[in-house]
Amino acid sequence: MNQEIFPMRAIRNNLLIACLAVITLAAPPALAEDITSKLNPKLRGLLQQEMIGVEAAMKEIYSAIIRGNHEVVQTKGQAIHDSFIPAQELTDKDRKALKAAAPKAFLKLDQRFHKQAAKLAQAGEEGHTKKQKQLFDRMTNSCVNCHSRFVNERFSGLKQ
Repeated sequence: MNQEIFPMRAIRNNLLIACLAVITLAAPPALAEDITSKLNPKLRGLLQQEMIGVEAAMKEIYSAIIRGNHEVVQTKGQAIHDSFIPAQELTDKDRKALKAAAPKAFLKLDQRFHKQAAKLAQAGEEGHTKKQKQLFDRMTNSCVNCHSRFVNERFSGLKQ
């Protein structure tokens, strides 16, 4: 009789594990949060301008890395590092609105991204191609992570 009960327990336990896995995978990501709608039109416009500039620079950096053009990697990496919404364009009211709309995780990702860009500029100055590729990959991952977490309605292909 004990031999019959053991297989039943194993089957029940496996079914419970399978059910929990399905429930977990079906749940929406808890971190997904679209912050774009929380920004006032001025801040949204400034952030969009910055993103357009970053995307253009990333394309140029990719091309420069595969051609060994270290000067362009250095120049564009530094430009991305320096591209955060210029402080002179933000009023105190704008700064408060940005801090209220942007979660700390967003600001932390953005800060890390700009630090990576500074390191990329340094790798360009040093002519270190392998390091450039590694940093470029990290920056690309940062972009995907941020877009999938904080503007997932705009980039629906990145929804998990």
